[in-house]
Amino acid sequence: MLMMEVAGPNAWPYSPDWLEPGSAQPASGPDWAASASSTYYDMRKTSIYGGATEVQKNIISKMILGF
Repeated sequence: MLMMEVAGPNAWPYSPDWLEPGSAQPASGPDWAASASSTYYDMRKTSIYGGATEVQKNIISKMILGF
């Protein structure tokens, strides 16, 4: 999140200008800015599916152990 805040608009996952036909927009900003948003969104999903795994383990343990 901090890297996205530092990069500002350069960390956006896309630019609306890229959708225009024939536009060859060069990447602006530092090299690390383009990957900042994808890294951030990847970290968000790992926290979600990490919690889902724990819930499934609790359900299985309750079924097997009878708690």
